[in-house]
Amino acid sequence: MSNYSFYSTGRDKRTIQQLPIPARKGHNAILESKYLEDIVVAIGEWSCRRILLVHSKTLDEATDVIEKLKVKMGSFIVGTKSGVGAHSPYDDILEITKLLNETEADCLVSIGSSSYSDACKIARLMQTNLDTQNLTVEAMEALIDQEKSRGENLKDPSVKLILVPTSLSASEWNNNSSATNPNTHKKKHFASEHAAPDLILLDPEVASTSPKKLWASSGMRAVDHCVETMVNEKCTQDAFDHMEDALTILLKGLKDYQDGASEGNRDELLEGIGDCQLGSRNAMMGLLLWGVPMGASHTIGRQLGSVCGVMHGVTSCIMLAPVLRHTYSKSEQQKEVQQRVLNIWNEILKLEETSLADAVEHFVKYLELPSTLREVGIESQEDIDKVAESTLTDALQDLVGGKEAVLDILNMAKG
Repeated sequence: MSNYSFYSTGRDKRTIQQLPIPARKGHNAILESKYLEDIVVAIGEWSCRRILLVHSKTLDEATDVIEKLKVKMGSFIVGTKSGVGAHSPYDDILEITKLLNETEADCLVSIGSSSYSDACKIARLMQTNLDTQNLTVEAMEALIDQEKSRGENLKDPSVKLILVPTSLSASEWNNNSSATNPNTHKKKHFASEHAAPDLILLDPEVASTSPKKLWASSGMRAVDHCVETMVNEKCTQDAFDHMEDALTILLKGLKDYQDGASEGNRDELLEGIGDCQLGSRNAMMGLLLWGVPMGASHTIGRQLGSVCGVMHGVTSCIMLAPVLRHTYSKSEQQKEVQQRVLNIWNEILKLEETSLADAVEHFVKYLELPSTLREVGIESQEDIDKVAESTLTDALQDLVGGKEAVLDILNMAKG
């Protein structure tokens, strides 16, 4: 049974360790943060004097969030970068790395979605693992084990990192980050033991400036984390119970966010945002604490993003329901676990859905998000074949069951 009250933020500011593991000792997150005061406090505690700021271009143009920080920090900001491409292109990462070197920054601050978080986490790694005269796509690719599509056991970063996320994709909680090679359009992964950010600031007011589509779709990405963990055959009872709590707070938070936005109720909207921010963190625990891998929705979704440019988060809106339909009939165990998750889903949202896949699809539509490939402009078989082929080179390709299975899922997602 979900213990939602334990996990709910309750609009109270508090500091937590990012993950309850030894490697994250000293790596904290602040719930219900006030980003201006918390950045100043952290920089003072670390005695940092040279700040590189990487921020969302849209956020800067549409709000005063970035300008307020620039005024507050004054001459402490020694460099800025506005804008990072979707799915963290290598070129943007290399530009941030170059700025870190040129400005001799001792702290990197990122305000933006998961593409910004991943780009900044990887840029710190590139600073410590690449020669300053060899900041190239080819040099980044040379760090990758091509069979695994990942660069692991890299040297830890030396520059402090503060992330102020404006979406719910939850990459900020992971020491493993992904980026897109501009030549191959494939995602690769980079990690070191201590590559996680030093501080994560979850500020609902900042997050409320995020475009509704970005926020809600990244929320569905977090829901995808929960569901794919819960239906995985490797999911233990402890992990399942934890993910039930995460799913509870996420679904409630997304509903409050949607209702608050629709009805102009800012208090309800902000409460929903705070719950979603904590829920997205808890949704990562199945992978990060119990080692339960994500499934086909994530694996295909990564390639849907890098090959076809589908927005991060929207990939989950499109892929999760077809994946659940595809896997439902594979075994009695899968039918049973999907029914367990469906029962939880119905209890949380007071619904009477009869299929988990249908429940997911209907909730996506309730959030006013695309649920089919056709809705994001992917209709040609050529594009679908490209996504399928690229999926088979993904680091987690074993989770999808071969090209025939991938094509079956993608065809169901056409709409």
